[in-house]
Amino acid sequence: DFTQHYLIAVSGGLDSAVLCYLCNGAQLSFDILHCNFGLRGAESNRDETFVKNLGKEYGVAVMVAHFDTEKYAVENKLSIQEAARNLRYQWFEKVRLEKGAHYGLLAHHANDNIETALMHFFRGSGLSGLTGMPAVTQHMAHCLRPLLPFTRKEIETFASQHQLQWVEDSSNALDKYTRNFFRNTLIPQIQQVYPNVEENLLQNIARLQKTDKLYQ
Repeated sequence: DFTQHYLIAVSGGLDSAVLCYLCNGAQLSFDILHCNFGLRGAESNRDETFVKNLGKEYGVAVMVAHFDTEKYAVENKLSIQEAARNLRYQWFEKVRLEKGAHYGLLAHHANDNIETALMHFFRGSGLSGLTGMPAVTQHMAHCLRPLLPFTRKEIETFASQHQLQWVEDSSNALDKYTRNFFRNTLIPQIQQVYPNVEENLLQNIARLQKTDKLYQ
């Protein structure tokens, strides 16, 4: 909806950089939201600076929140990933209501969806947990995920073709976080046996979403 104002969650990484580029090209009205979780020292501050410069490039406002994520995780007995997710969504919804924005935009893509569905499957989940991420989220925050149909490889190709700049999060290469283990180790090993595993899982997610809708 081109009449609405949006808030884009921007980490500075590839996916959110592409989302910003697309929204700017579509002439959407938007502001940028950036979370500095204070988990990577100077690298976290580098990301914040990059995002602020991105806002200047597109001529839009950039709002930044600083969190003591480790303290919040300990106090609430959460993993770092869960703590960061809670802090992010709580802040997004607060800003969305204050600004009167209709939706926040998140840069999750098809591979994020696969990882989420697999994590839920191995953790032990009901049917709804196996449907991956919804394109529209109403609980916690009103969010849209416009890149959800596209794979990481497609997004990388698009960014390369348009010579976009972004920053790399060094923690993405570490398997200490559950999602990274699925992304960097488990899925590549499964691909050695089932080369089309990503495409097959996306088809399964689509089937399960229809099944869940019928079940509900």
